[in-house]
Amino acid sequence: MKNKMPIGIFDSGIGGLTILKEIRKILPRENIIYYGDFKNNPYGIKSTKEIQKLSEDIVKFMVQNHCKIIIIACSLMTAASLKYLKKKYSVPIIGVVEGGIKAALLESKNKKIAYIANPFTVKTKIYEKTYQKYSKESSLYGVPCKKLCALIETGWKNHPNRLEILKKCLDKIPKDTDTLILGGTHYPLIKEDIRKIFSKKIVDSSRECVFELLNLLISTDLFNKENKKGSVDFCINGDTTLLLNRLPEIFTEEFKNIFSVDY
Repeated sequence: MKNKMPIGIFDSGIGGLTILKEIRKILPRENIIYYGDFKNNPYGIKSTKEIQKLSEDIVKFMVQNHCKIIIIACSLMTAASLKYLKKKYSVPIIGVVEGGIKAALLESKNKKIAYIANPFTVKTKIYEKTYQKYSKESSLYGVPCKKLCALIETGWKNHPNRLEILKKCLDKIPKDTDTLILGGTHYPLIKEDIRKIFSKKIVDSSRECVFELLNLLISTDLFNKENKKGSVDFCINGDTTLLLNRLPEIFTEEFKNIFSVDY
């Protein structure tokens, strides 16, 4: 029975949809609850304690809805809350940092790796701390990108100066870098534009997070073995308009279970 329980995914916005998209490709049988905390966005201006409180409220919601695994689908929320939540809850909780680090170390030839992320995430040094668990010889460089998430949230193509802003961000990457980690779940949505400026290896943290999930499902034997496509329930705290506008841009399938929640 536990195998049929849903996987919970939460984010402050639409970035986590990139993880959901990969799960639908790789693990289509799994049932999903996606929680978007749109009401409390932006998170980048909040303190660590505020983010931990908001994240814990969402995890309580996920636990009440019998999620077998929970994914923090945001590098900022992972940086602020992952350790805190794992100490308090027995349900397996995954962040989006570790998978990207491991993949980058496999991809990089000269071990000169950079990552782009929200300034809050870069300031916490979570990528550097995680990196040191796997490599003492390589170098990692963090590039804070202040405006990208907001531009992507509000519709990337709506902003005529988007490529100029993106270039200013990516120009900060050291020239000898051969691998770039997309350290935010929004960034895969503009990966093709990133490739126009950074032509070397790119690691998609959203995709790598799903491989972390896959490994966890294997080790815990929690695969949903039903021979049918799993359901997706969207639980949105705040205005659902943003989600409704963006879903057709990201997915070919149509979703009907979209709920407003006040939790």
